[in-house]
Amino acid sequence: MKPMSTIYLVGLGPGDPQALTLRALKTLKRVKSVYLRTARHPGLQLLTRYQIRYTALDFVYEKSSTFDETYQKIAYLVMNAARKKGPVAYAVPGSPLFAEKAVEIILKKAPAAGIRCRIIPSVSFMEAMAAEICLPRDEEVAVVDALQQDKLLDYPEKHLLIMQAYNSFIASRVKLELGSIYPDDHPVTAIRGAGLFSGKKTVTVPLYKMDRIPFIDHLTTFYLPPVVPRGITDFLRVMRRLRGEEGCPWDREQDHHTLKPYLLEEAYEVLGAINSGSAKDLCEELGDLLLQVVFHCQIASENGTFTFYDAVDGITEKLIRRHPHVFGSASATTAGDVMKSWQQIKKDEKTERTSLFTLENYLPALLRAQKLQRQASSAGFDWPDDKGAWQKVDEELKELIDAYNQQDQAKIVEEFGDLLFAAVNVSRFLKVDAEQALAGSTEKFYKRLRYVEQMAEAEGRGISGYSLSKLDEWWEEAKKQ
Repeated sequence: MKPMSTIYLVGLGPGDPQALTLRALKTLKRVKSVYLRTARHPGLQLLTRYQIRYTALDFVYEKSSTFDETYQKIAYLVMNAARKKGPVAYAVPGSPLFAEKAVEIILKKAPAAGIRCRIIPSVSFMEAMAAEICLPRDEEVAVVDALQQDKLLDYPEKHLLIMQAYNSFIASRVKLELGSIYPDDHPVTAIRGAGLFSGKKTVTVPLYKMDRIPFIDHLTTFYLPPVVPRGITDFLRVMRRLRGEEGCPWDREQDHHTLKPYLLEEAYEVLGAINSGSAKDLCEELGDLLLQVVFHCQIASENGTFTFYDAVDGITEKLIRRHPHVFGSASATTAGDVMKSWQQIKKDEKTERTSLFTLENYLPALLRAQKLQRQASSAGFDWPDDKGAWQKVDEELKELIDAYNQQDQAKIVEEFGDLLFAAVNVSRFLKVDAEQALAGSTEKFYKRLRYVEQMAEAEGRGISGYSLSKLDEWWEEAKKQ
């Protein structure tokens, strides 16, 4: 049996040649085949002094269209060398355990290829940065690779270190991404050559000037202080405290059932904030609604059923699974295509269900009607256009009038419900939320009624003291206002 080959994953330190560990130096001197991710590193002076031969892989960057492709190529090049040449060393700036994508790929793929890995750690750029700007304790610091832009917005409550922003172009992309939650004047500190005794440069600029710093290169790291003082971890910690033995008596008494009215109330207050058009109110009410979610998750965690993280993991996995046109190879060009795909995936998931359709009686009647009609439409049971829906309203109105003329109360109730159901169907074709439309009309009626009441009171009598024609006059005034 052929013995396993070995890849030594070596850290070169943050830059200063003296930061290279004795073990790393000994490994690089002993192993015949040494590969460097990049030759652009001050620590290579020591390799030259000890006449350590190496192959720099900068050329792979030039032959690749994306950084992901670059790291894949580097990883497989190093693994192929290990299979053919025996032990090899792959050396990277800083520590191999910090933001080194090719190292991650090697560690994942090497065992299946019959290759073992040995990590030779080193001082990372984290230690050098901590010394330069006095970073707080570890749990308050997040390290992000500038080339993984989907992670740049994950830590607004933490001290953020952004590495591998090699040039102004990458810095510009990072700036644009950060700008969605960080204000333009948020301070950004650029440190070039952290840990070096010479050639070190530091400057702090507002975010909008981040890509205009003249010395951005492979040795530059960006630091941003938190943009918000508290995050979801702090929120969960407060909730645990409130429910703890020394917490709030009221919070400790609640359970899933006692919280139901508050959940519904907060949901409707969110709708009210949306209708008001106030971003400040909406932000506050969404926070109140989130409190209900976290409250229920904390109770479930105490009961041993699930945690907040289980709920987050579940909805994240569901979103990915039900959007194969985004995260997979499926195709969906219209919202209608998406709904049909969603319903089919949902049916495939709920194997215990015998029908595509559900009648959720806990919903208000208008919402229930809308949801059932959407399900029917997704299954192909629908009018081809809004003409059929309008005709159905006319038909149901005539049937209601007939029932009224016959003074058949049971039939009147039935036909009135059919008319409302038909009207909901029209609202769907018009892309109008029936529940919200009715809520808006009710609000409008209330405001006009209050105006009439106020006018009547200003005249010295209540509404009942005036004729209908006078009340109508004030009503028309209210409409104009």
